[in-house]
Amino acid sequence: MSGWDFDDVGKFGSAKAAEDFAKRNNVDPRDIRTRDKGDGVELEIRRSSLDGRGLKDSGEGRRDGWS
Repeated sequence: MSGWDFDDVGKFGSAKAAEDFAKRNNVDPRDIRTRDKGDGVELEIRRSSLDGRGLKDSGEGRRDGWS
């Protein structure tokens, strides 16, 4: 366990798509975590890096809507 709180941001078709989304939203790569799921990956972002941040989503690579 990392000791940090992470929030689920959504499911993407690949780790690269999830990382690209985080990069477009200026999220530090150290603040993300991806988890392989059978049909893609789930992206989680460290809660403290999300405070007050409005993530922009073009839908590219995303497999679901906002949680």
